[in-house]
Amino acid sequence: MTMAEWACRMMGLGPTTHAESAIPQGAAPGWAKTSSLPDLFGTHRATSELWLVEAKGGRRLGLGRRVTGAKQLNVGALVPVPHQKVLCGTSLERRLFMMIDVKGAPTAGSPGGGPTGGGPGDAPMAGSPGDASADSTDEETLEQDDEALLNLARSRMLTYLALASLPRDSLRITAVGRPEEGPVAARGDLIRLLESDRATTELRRRVAPDAGDEAIRQQNGLDMLAGRLPGTDLMLGMSRRLYSACRALADAERRVVARVREERPKYLEGLPREVQPTEGAVARLPERQMSDRAYVERIAEVQEYVREVREEQRDDQLRSVRDGFTMGGSGSWMHLIDLAPRLALPREEGFLEAATSDTYLAVEEEALDLEAEIR
Repeated sequence: MTMAEWACRMMGLGPTTHAESAIPQGAAPGWAKTSSLPDLFGTHRATSELWLVEAKGGRRLGLGRRVTGAKQLNVGALVPVPHQKVLCGTSLERRLFMMIDVKGAPTAGSPGGGPTGGGPGDAPMAGSPGDASADSTDEETLEQDDEALLNLARSRMLTYLALASLPRDSLRITAVGRPEEGPVAARGDLIRLLESDRATTELRRRVAPDAGDEAIRQQNGLDMLAGRLPGTDLMLGMSRRLYSACRALADAERRVVARVREERPKYLEGLPREVQPTEGAVARLPERQMSDRAYVERIAEVQEYVREVREEQRDDQLRSVRDGFTMGGSGSWMHLIDLAPRLALPREEGFLEAATSDTYLAVEEEALDLEAEIR
């Protein structure tokens, strides 16, 4: 699913949302009660059109699983508005590769449709890499469109929670150059590979090894907070303003959960709760005192009511995320995490790096040497 989200972002898609956690704009009410939905949905920046994304993966991805994915994208009357269906198949044999099928689904009565493959009904793949219209107003949109900012923060909550859960002394900041100014086509892809990014190379030459976030900002650079995920070869990170926006959204979501607990306590009866172990004991979740069917129905009721409360508190979430975004942009990491992380240069530690203006990813180069593993 991560690969599918990355590929769609490369094609100009905005932040994506898990299909089970929200309802796409224009979808029928039955969406929330339907099983076997596509994995993700999002809105394309250039066309404002809905995209439905299904991700399938495996060491050897066969036709059968791709056909299953195509069926999940065939949502029929659940989405009566024009939309794009995107099937992403990720396969790992000796090399990691993807197969991507894009098909336009017009309104009823129009030609085209169908889950995958080419044909006269295909809609154009607007916003592909190099398309100047794909993200020409992206920064302006984040500054002015509260809905777009909320969607971005929601799509990056897992990254925020991962960083927030890491030991403070393991967090670092790394310097990333700002995207070069000029037309989007001249800037290249939204996701930049930093080993070949001139702005980042020049910034890191100017910043002293013991510099902090203020020194990076004085050089008009981006100071990304980064941390390595335990047990993996990955390092994740994000900008101050996005981290602050996600923190504000996390607080707003806690208010949603608190209201659900207060207003509908019966929804939570019988559901497993976190258990704090006594000294020397192992924590165990209590056994559910209900059948599997009743448990699934109860979870569905909780999720539906959470969606209702979240929608009622949407104005509060929009305001909170905007305030967090603004504060993070003008503040410092000390204000956000009570710590001034030291500077790190992952490239010198053997990492390959990529970044957007607000997100960061690095992976150990040796982890990608599959030929060495085979030998």
